[in-house]
Amino acid sequence: MTYLDHNATSPMTDAAKAAVLEALELPGNATSQHAHGRTASRVVNDARQSLGLAFGVCAQDIYFTGSGSEADNQAILSAVRAGTRHLLVSSMDHPASIEAALHSGAEVEFIPASIDGLTDMDWLSARLDSWDAADGRPFVSMVAANSECGVIQPFDRAYELTRKHDGLLLVDAVQTPGKVEIPILADYISWSAHKLGGPQGVGALFADPSAPLDPLIRGGGQEKRKRAGTLNVAGIAGFGAAAKTAVPMTSHLRDDFEARLAALDPAIFFLGQSAPRLPNTSLFGVPGTASQTLMMGLDLEGISVSTGTACSSGVVGLSRAVKAMGFADTLEKGVIRVSFGHSNTPADVDAFLSAWAKIRKLNTKVAA
Repeated sequence: MTYLDHNATSPMTDAAKAAVLEALELPGNATSQHAHGRTASRVVNDARQSLGLAFGVCAQDIYFTGSGSEADNQAILSAVRAGTRHLLVSSMDHPASIEAALHSGAEVEFIPASIDGLTDMDWLSARLDSWDAADGRPFVSMVAANSECGVIQPFDRAYELTRKHDGLLLVDAVQTPGKVEIPILADYISWSAHKLGGPQGVGALFADPSAPLDPLIRGGGQEKRKRAGTLNVAGIAGFGAAAKTAVPMTSHLRDDFEARLAALDPAIFFLGQSAPRLPNTSLFGVPGTASQTLMMGLDLEGISVSTGTACSSGVVGLSRAVKAMGFADTLEKGVIRVSFGHSNTPADVDAFLSAWAKIRKLNTKVAA
């Protein structure tokens, strides 16, 4: 089997596995005051410190959650509960932010994107200049990098614009750790362990002390009373280990893959190639050909890829992001996403191309 779907979930690293297994041996609840509880609490705090160092933020302002989606939801709902009545959401955002905004009770306006997949900062600047004070504090949501096409968004410019207008900025940074090293300034930043080789089911939210933060889950006093529920000590330990050992990727595999695929099948249409992208991500389609059929054919050949973001799996039609880039007509039958990770080798590129040639019935011999 060849796994090429790291943007959905990246297999756990050895360091993360070891940290999880060690933490699973601990019997204590991290909020208990006895020795076992204090030991578990140290594991959590060590992981928090690892995340702070790895992501360049103050560790004490990081709150552990059950997922990146939960972190996005908490940031958006906190702003709305604090008085924001109008949300500006990038059309390149992840469904977690989009759906949270649409169900928040506030008005939602989508920031358009270019054909390259870049969120339009000129539009955002003009919109913030005309902001109605009656709508409360401005709130802008962006991803650091789109999970489908991998295009890195101009979140640094968004931060400048929101600062100018005393607004709030959420940056969903789930896709960047372990792929690129880029500093992020924002009022809220979300991450997810399983995207960088940590365990599934644990995420984190950074919230600047000046930003409103209201509990999404209420109950106990965990996480400074900002997120109730017994802490997932083993998952958090794995998250910390994955963050501590993560290193940026190069684009060698992806670039070789795209060059050889384009030569093999000239009908291929790549998205976002002219913009800064994550070094591991390739999104492409074949005009007039159903991506679901192609994905199933690859799966039968032992190749795991996706037709977009895993959180939208099973949804018929193109994603909002692909439509925003202007490809609704060109690629109306969908796209294929290939995303490499720490476990991939050049042999995986060879395996994909061989399988692609077979399901597409191409006679061209795949070069070694």
